[in-house]
Amino acid sequence: MADKTVDVIVIGSGIAGLMTAHLLADHLNVMIITKSNAETSNSSWAQGGMAAAIGPQDHWQKHLMDTIKAGQDHHNYNHVEILVKRAPEMVKKLIELGVPFDRKSDGSLLLGMEGAHQERRIVHVNGDKTGEAFTKALLNAVKDRITILDHTHVYELILNNGRVIGVKTNKEMIYATTVVLATGGLGQLYKHTSNVKEATGDGFALAYRAGAVLRDMEFIQFHPTLLADRGSDAFELISEAVRGEGAKLIDEKGNRLMEKHPAKELAPRDVVSREIHRALRSGRKIYLDCRDINHFSKRFPGLAGRCRALRINPKDVLLPVAPGAHFISGGVQTDTVGRTSVDGLFAVGEVACTGVHGANRLASNSLLEGMVFAEQMVTHILSHSQTTYAPNLLLVRMNENEDPSGDLPSKEEIQIQMTHLVGIERNNEGLQQMKKWLKPFVEKASSIYNSDNSDLVERKNMIVIASLITEAALFRTESRGGHYRTDNPERDDNKWMGRYLLISKKDGLTTVTKRKQTKIVSTSL
Repeated sequence: MADKTVDVIVIGSGIAGLMTAHLLADHLNVMIITKSNAETSNSSWAQGGMAAAIGPQDHWQKHLMDTIKAGQDHHNYNHVEILVKRAPEMVKKLIELGVPFDRKSDGSLLLGMEGAHQERRIVHVNGDKTGEAFTKALLNAVKDRITILDHTHVYELILNNGRVIGVKTNKEMIYATTVVLATGGLGQLYKHTSNVKEATGDGFALAYRAGAVLRDMEFIQFHPTLLADRGSDAFELISEAVRGEGAKLIDEKGNRLMEKHPAKELAPRDVVSREIHRALRSGRKIYLDCRDINHFSKRFPGLAGRCRALRINPKDVLLPVAPGAHFISGGVQTDTVGRTSVDGLFAVGEVACTGVHGANRLASNSLLEGMVFAEQMVTHILSHSQTTYAPNLLLVRMNENEDPSGDLPSKEEIQIQMTHLVGIERNNEGLQQMKKWLKPFVEKASSIYNSDNSDLVERKNMIVIASLITEAALFRTESRGGHYRTDNPERDDNKWMGRYLLISKKDGLTTVTKRKQTKIVSTSL
């Protein structure tokens, strides 16, 4: 098979990857590699919108404080400030790209309300089809300026003297000066998820095997409202914006689930998800009551269409809901400009941990993060000359032996174990049980071989990442944001405030390190 060389490889075709490619395309030879097709990503399914403090009563400082409150004070505060200050400019850039944001009759942007925001600041397109619109606009912007390899699975990062110089795919080796991980999340590790089927944690595993440091892997966010009737199908997500417009969570007797919380249905996602989880576990059924929302079909056309397909009329019928894996607030640790701990390797979007989400992502900050930190990263890449690395096949020879992994568990088996033992609520007993269950498989999943097919690579990646999440969840003996321990149910600031967990592979062993960060917050309005 013939080898190729480009300036920049971007792995993934979500908003973060597409924005990276768009900003680089006029300056460098860019290639996007994606497992499915460029139109399919978690970004393209994003419903709620993107947060930006652009309302007359709003300010970036309010957006910052909402982000920190939702994320339980576990952030890189400088990065949060960058995020919220750049948000209005990102809206302008998207308008320039032709994104048709929803507007009021006077032409001003229509701003939505979502959980844990103190102001209306969510811009959206066609109600609940924001991600689709962003993806379409960016694809249109890059389609004639870059190379896109679809249905191509990156199996491994190619290293030369500790530097990433390319990738091995299921088809060929491709070399580059810079490799950018923009692979999205890992929702498919769980039985119920809002994520696309491709979200099997590949980027985290690629980085880990290459020696990169990962951070905060214990913080998994579960979205409170997936349409429960259709099991684990990822089109189940019911946008938080529906609750923002007045939908209520009730049980089969009509009792309001979130009645005692000051923010009611708009409490942080981790809080609402746990309440629904506990109610379902006790045998109650939980529904989303949308009957009082005016112009429902116009406001939420995507959800209305799915309801029609199920022969459900939300104006008359309650929607049964259950929580599902939605987003990881941790990931591959990056600095302000997207650099990982491995030379030549950058990360952006959900696969990266910039520290802006803390322990629990604020609603509608994910698309924003992908765009803002793509801009940060591209500015750095273009301002720093890079050394071109010529391929040396003797140095980068891949594993050519037969795969000794033997039988590994199916994806469904992994999902069942993760959901049961490392899900919305965890404890030491369950986490130890998960660690014991994983132990026979972890070493077998540590290497990728030429004989591996895509399904086996995905299962290996899922096992590796499941083990990292489990290790981190065992280590953090408190409850904070998306990490809830029933045996340590309280937040413990004395032991854990400002302390995060770094995980990396060294000399064939996984190490977990507890580090302290410095809190720097701008407080002036």
